[in-house]
Amino acid sequence: MNYEKLNPQQLQAVQHGEGPLMVVAGAGSGKTRVITCRIVNLIEAKQVSPESILAITFTNKAAGEMKERVRAMLDLRGSFPWVSTFHSFCLRLLRKHISELGFSNDFVVYDTQDQLTLIKQCLKVEEISADTFPPKSLLNHISGFKNDYLLPQDVEQDSMTYGHKFKAAGLYPAYQAALKKNNALDFDDLLVFAVRLFHECPSLRDYYNDKFRHILVDEFQDTNATQYRLVRFLSESHTNICVVGDDDQSIYRWRGASIENIFKFETDFPGTTVIKLEENYRSTQNILNAAGSVVRENKNRREKTLWTQNEKGSPVMCYKAEDETDEAEYICEKILTLNRDEGFTFNDMAILYRTNAQSRVLEDVFRKNGLPYQVIGGLRFYERKEIKDVLAYMRVVLNPSDSVSLKRILNVPVRGIGKTSVEKVEAYCREKGITLLEGLRDNEQVRLTAPAAGKKIVQFIQILDYLNTVQANPLDLLKEVIDQTGYGAMLEAQNSHESRGRLENLNELFSAVENVEGSLQEFLDSASLVADLDNLDDERGVLPLMTLHACKGLEFSSVFLVGMENRLLPHASSMSDPEDYEEERRLCYVGFTRARKNLFLTHARRRRVYGETVTNFPSDFLLAIPDEIMVRESSGYGNETAPRYNQNPEQAIPIQEEGEGLYSIGTKVLHAKFGTGIVLKLSGSADDLKLEVFFKAPHGKKKLLASHAKLIIL
Repeated sequence: MNYEKLNPQQLQAVQHGEGPLMVVAGAGSGKTRVITCRIVNLIEAKQVSPESILAITFTNKAAGEMKERVRAMLDLRGSFPWVSTFHSFCLRLLRKHISELGFSNDFVVYDTQDQLTLIKQCLKVEEISADTFPPKSLLNHISGFKNDYLLPQDVEQDSMTYGHKFKAAGLYPAYQAALKKNNALDFDDLLVFAVRLFHECPSLRDYYNDKFRHILVDEFQDTNATQYRLVRFLSESHTNICVVGDDDQSIYRWRGASIENIFKFETDFPGTTVIKLEENYRSTQNILNAAGSVVRENKNRREKTLWTQNEKGSPVMCYKAEDETDEAEYICEKILTLNRDEGFTFNDMAILYRTNAQSRVLEDVFRKNGLPYQVIGGLRFYERKEIKDVLAYMRVVLNPSDSVSLKRILNVPVRGIGKTSVEKVEAYCREKGITLLEGLRDNEQVRLTAPAAGKKIVQFIQILDYLNTVQANPLDLLKEVIDQTGYGAMLEAQNSHESRGRLENLNELFSAVENVEGSLQEFLDSASLVADLDNLDDERGVLPLMTLHACKGLEFSSVFLVGMENRLLPHASSMSDPEDYEEERRLCYVGFTRARKNLFLTHARRRRVYGETVTNFPSDFLLAIPDEIMVRESSGYGNETAPRYNQNPEQAIPIQEEGEGLYSIGTKVLHAKFGTGIVLKLSGSADDLKLEVFFKAPHGKKKLLASHAKLIIL
């Protein structure tokens, strides 16, 4: 094998012999090359049988690329190393041995929809209200138990406060029993049952320890507690385990990943050799310095400093926009200039943001300027389910004959109007030659459906009739659709990562409605035109838009990181939890290190939130970047004195001067009944201070007397 292209640290990792090895691989440091070369070296130089090597990664794409690289470097006509994702490996293992755990080998693997169906059945049997305890929320908590390798008997329900997690803990045994009755596993069970197999069958554990003499694990910082147990069992007798990861890129805590795995590895595997890969092959030194200055403020990390033989490069550009539209127009102008003057194709640049809702204004501006784009890892704003659902309500209010939109929303949120009932009404409509809504109205008299469904249909029509009274004002209609239909309450009750993102998208829809001058019809027409306006066959390429979580593992010549403001990045949900706050820093670091040549950061002086203007402070993370490597630009709306910030990195709120008051526009507060909200307006003073606060759906805007509201400032 040709080792000339490996640097000294990479070569050391490749040639390491037996015993535990941890490769701390900084962003862009060539970790995939190290893993593949190590596999090849084990086979060629160490004479290790290919079948006794197991390489595990997280995605099918990564596993496929690793296989292709190894295949290109070795002439293996017969045996080949096992290269697999965690879940694929466990599925293969369980197909052979799950009978040891009381299942038959022809078990089925339930997808998300199957799981929802099953847990709804469990709720019905246990007489638990699906409205009070949404199935998706319960499944999310059960998945969390499994990620932490907590079996039903291990979950201590008595130590939990009453709520969704408490109820999920109580339902967990019944859910697992129902899976077993159906001879089924869910996706998380693949990992849990593999670990159970090795725990309960020592002879089987010994067999696979002997079979796989060398274990390699990629993206180790993303492993959860169950995956960590699995790799420990697989390497128990020989400890020939090589893990490759970067604690600074651990950004999936919300779905169970444990950064602690990378910190306790040396304790659990005594004699571990630790090799740091700090030479970066992707970015300029200025970009690396900016990224390093941000993540270095985290307390829970391994010290490392990325460097490169690449050029120093251009300084990081930081643009202070007047508002989100100015921000999007600046980005659009820069992208068109880079394409025209420097020859960058659109697909070699990327827009990164913290939340999906931020894409809406960008999409509007790009469309107006004929810039082809694609939302990666998600749908365009107007194609997202929650947006289409709410717009369908508005379309039906405007056009009662729109049966397609009506069928979409008839049982959304779920209100007990089933498919059979709808089919009976549709048959009646065809016979009478009337619209679906007319048929639904007739149902009360002709009684086409069962009484229970008929009652729900009457309630649904009452909602539509009420909405019809407020259609003159599109913004009021949008608010009432979200409130009166129960759509906002449904998402609020689910209380999952996904539902919170959907709520953010609905909140962004307020700004979209407000920006359209004219009637409800004109707004709905503009939304329809947007959905059909796709042109991805542009010779200049297609500009990718994506969240920071979706950009991991990718790289681009130029990166635009949008919304560098407190409450966006770092996200509002993280600002009271030090661990979440540190993960936001790592997320920022991941975004910075996607850039090869140019890094643009933007933030806005004010934004429209829930139809109101709020002011956010520039992100604390910007304060960490040295002035000598960052150039600041603004839209020219005048100089403003930047707020002073506490030196304590755990505190993420501006210091307020004495007499300035506790509240300001944009202050985030917590109310005992209404939950979290944002201060929109203030009036009065001292004991008579009145606040206008916008709370999350379904509560909306509230006027409160500050002295009586007992608000907690977050």
